[in-house]
Amino acid sequence: MLPTAKDFGVGVLAGLAAALLSIGVIAQSTLAMTLLLFSPLPIFVAALGWGTATGFIAALSMAVIVSVLAAPTAALVLVLIIALPAAAAAYFTGLARPASEVGGPSDAYVWYPLADTLLRLTLIVAAAFIAIGMLIGYGDEFAQALIKSLGQQLVATNPQLAPNAEVAQGLAEFVVRALPAIQPAIWVILIVGNLYIALRLTAASGKLRRPKDDWPRALRMPRPGLFVFAIACAACFLPGGIGYAATAIAGALGAGFLMAGFAIMHARTRGATWRPVALWLAYLAVIIFTFTLFFFLVAGLFDTSRSAPVSKAGNNTPPSNDN
Repeated sequence: MLPTAKDFGVGVLAGLAAALLSIGVIAQSTLAMTLLLFSPLPIFVAALGWGTATGFIAALSMAVIVSVLAAPTAALVLVLIIALPAAAAAYFTGLARPASEVGGPSDAYVWYPLADTLLRLTLIVAAAFIAIGMLIGYGDEFAQALIKSLGQQLVATNPQLAPNAEVAQGLAEFVVRALPAIQPAIWVILIVGNLYIALRLTAASGKLRRPKDDWPRALRMPRPGLFVFAIACAACFLPGGIGYAATAIAGALGAGFLMAGFAIMHARTRGATWRPVALWLAYLAVIIFTFTLFFFLVAGLFDTSRSAPVSKAGNNTPPSNDN
């Protein structure tokens, strides 16, 4: 089904909104950085509410607008981390097929599992950051220069580290080595957060065709993600660009398993009178003691179930994947 003039209009407006939310990051102000966090939201809303084609129009419109307003390198980075993951995640979220194809009733549709969407999103985000790393030349030489610069900044801002230059240098080396994992991980979480908000907004407006997902039970990483994550973790120790690329993949997939761990906690505490206190203490512990994230990551690794929402066939559910 070809997009209508209305779809084109909605897509262009959504792309403009995404571009305006993201382009301000060049100014590096606090407000601009905050707006950047919500830059994928207009693309998600356009795709989920008006169809996948509208979402791709929004992503393309954003790419064109930022390429005009920003330097080529900055524009490419914004497209890779915002437009591409948002359009892809919205596309997978909008996929549906007759339930009869998988042994279900003939009068229903089964929708693409949220777990599979999460896996593909993590890989897309990892690929985007790998491409950015190649674009800026993130390798051993770049890392060494960054370690030296960061070590000097640490000593300058923390005079007590001056007598212990080796400590500052070691801390800088750890940060630079972990950076390729931290950035994709944070961005995966932000993209998923925007997807969740967009689903709620479009459902409230009555535009969402996909039935409601039970996120605490549906937000998981499928079993193939375990093998990719294990290989990426092992390859992190390889030297050069391969090691940095593997670190990016491990970070992105690790974020997926981490969110699955939190979802498990929400699912397991349902109906318990002490649930609010438990959730509050768990998130407080994560804020105060960062290492507690490891336990949620491990929990996510042990539950690789996949669930897909099902809807009855009707006028609001198209018989094709142009959702």
